Amino acid sequence: MLVKSSLKPFSPVFCVLLLLVSACGRSPESLAHNGIEALNSGREAKAARWLSRAAERSPQGAKTADLWSYAGLAAYRAGQVEEAEAAFRRAIDLNPQHFEALYNYGDLLFRENREEEARPLLQNAAAADATRSEPLEALAGIALRNGEFDTAFDLLSRARSRDENARVLTSLAVAGGGLLPLSETRELLQRAVTMEPSYGPAQLNLASILDQNRLDPEQAIAHYEAYLRVDTDDTKTAQVRQRIQIMNNRQASGDFARPDPVRVEVEDLLAQAAAASRKGEDAAVLQFCLRANATAVRAQRSDLRERALRAATTLAPDSSRAHLGLANFLKDQGREREAFTNFRLAHTLAPAWPLALDSAVASAAEVGDRNLVRSLLETSHEAGSDSPSLLLRVGDLYAEELNDPRQARRVYQVILDRFPDAPEVSEVQDRMAR
Repeated sequence: MLVKSSLKPFSPVFCVLLLLVSACGRSPESLAHNGIEALNSGREAKAARWLSRAAERSPQGAKTADLWSYAGLAAYRAGQVEEAEAAFRRAIDLNPQHFEALYNYGDLLFRENREEEARPLLQNAAAADATRSEPLEALAGIALRNGEFDTAFDLLSRARSRDENARVLTSLAVAGGGLLPLSETRELLQRAVTMEPSYGPAQLNLASILDQNRLDPEQAIAHYEAYLRVDTDDTKTAQVRQRIQIMNNRQASGDFARPDPVRVEVEDLLAQAAAASRKGEDAAVLQFCLRANATAVRAQRSDLRERALRAATTLAPDSSRAHLGLANFLKDQGREREAFTNFRLAHTLAPAWPLALDSAVASAAEVGDRNLVRSLLETSHEAGSDSPSLLLRVGDLYAEELNDPRQARRVYQVILDRFPDAPEVSEVQDRMAR
């Protein structure tokens, strides 16, 4: 049984124009400004009160519909259902095509189990903005509640044509569980986890269909573990850990369906990489590992991508390129801390390689380690002392990442003194003149 994916409510972007209007006292502009700040900071009840007052004191036209819509959202978040409904109705009266008011009012009614009232609002929201998928997803949620899988599948297919994202693909896989071949359901979920590795429902659903259909247990484990990384406090955690143990036992016993053809292809390539490593042929090692990675990419198999990229770092441990490839993959998977280690290794192995430098500095900056950023730049400065292009990059990074223009100018001056005829001199002079 697939796990139902949650349909997230729409989160409107507040109107910047409201924040640009300055006023004092209890003017509509001041009340609106205070209301938006309160809503942004989680003080929903105050936000609802201020935004309602701002709307009441504003000219009752289409622009004021925004204020009523925000007031409705704030009131509902504060648990004031009746007040929220009244505000949403005021917004829709002023602007019958107001997408946020239509959608959020429909979403409120859906969550309050008033599905028949919600349906026309969501239908109008879908018509009001033909680029947004959320109303169609919510309508599909109503259909799923009522067991109308064909209707839900059609609605989600339309949502996908508007905005193909991990949430829609996962919901489509759930709705199509009894309509689609297993291969297509699996493909939808593999596409979802490729697009958004941090979306837990996609990871859990993919692991579940692999598990329930006795398919590749190693892949099931990879996606169960990915789910645990993004939903560690979820009530399903204990059950997921139990399934991981069962998958390990299944893998050891061989009690599963025929070997996965993509895994067989990747493992064959990695076996050839291992053979090349024993012969000391590092270039061939990377070639085979990269071919294995490319095979996994085509099949949307993140578990096999990781295996191929880790094999490259194991079989060719002195390859900066191998460590950088694994680091970029881990970063794309939302595993920044793990990626950080490999970015540093890539730079340690090739401190004069600009790509390794940029990646390592960016990773260190993201984790807030300014001392490490400085150390990386000093190492590259020393290693690339005969390269004006690398020195230019080091100087730029001092300025951009450390906000240290004095040290940047020192590096730029080295270029001017040692490489007066280098093509980079004109760029250095421009920077020095700023």
